[in-house]
Amino acid sequence: MDPVDVAIAISIVTVAAGGMTILGVSALALLKKWTRPKPELPPAEVERLREAVEQLVGEVSELHERLDFAERVLASQRDGNRLGEGRLGPA
Repeated sequence: MDPVDVAIAISIVTVAAGGMTILGVSALALLKKWTRPKPELPPAEVERLREAVEQLVGEVSELHERLDFAERVLASQRDGNRLGEGRLGPA
């Protein structure tokens, strides 16, 4: 075997092993970060957040109803203008 071929093979194996080591260490660090237990909130804080979310849901629902109403009003005005133009002719 040619010494150059042996040196190339050793280099390839060394680079591959180093790359696998770096990849493995990085994956292990990410795994530890992702599986770390999350701190639990006190029950009072959970209840406060739950109430805030319920309030926001109510406000969003109310805004949705207002938007629907505004859309209906605008649509009826637009339809009324079209009907008026059709019956009376162009202005």
